[in-house]
Amino acid sequence: MADSMEAACRVGVILVQFLLLIFYTSCVFLFIGTCVLGLCISSVFPSMLAFTEDTLDYKGCATTVLVTSASTGEMMLQLLVGSVIHSQGSYAFLLCCTIASFIGFCLFLLFLYVQRVHRNCQTDSSKNTDMEEKPKTGGS
Repeated sequence: MADSMEAACRVGVILVQFLLLIFYTSCVFLFIGTCVLGLCISSVFPSMLAFTEDTLDYKGCATTVLVTSASTGEMMLQLLVGSVIHSQGSYAFLLCCTIASFIGFCLFLLFLYVQRVHRNCQTDSSKNTDMEEKPKTGGS
């Protein structure tokens, strides 16, 4: 459930950003597109956090590290995008965000692929290592 929600959110973010890049001269579409983009972006981090909790078995300190790493990445992305806007102009903001969203979506698909391969490897190895009960020999 969480992986389909995450995929839908990421596709929505990329689609709306592409549309914003195309119709950047329309004030009405910029307003509506920004609202829809905010709705899509708002659920990306919580659904990704729920997805990783379902996929990986982590507790306590790992959650803190995950949230802190996400916050650090967000700050670095803002610094990078701000410097690009300063040197290239405001249109670069939409382009940078679209590229970052596309890279995030590709990494998410890679994560899904690795998870599926890892799950299949675990299933195959557990079939080979099943222990059978040996019949008891001897007396009372």
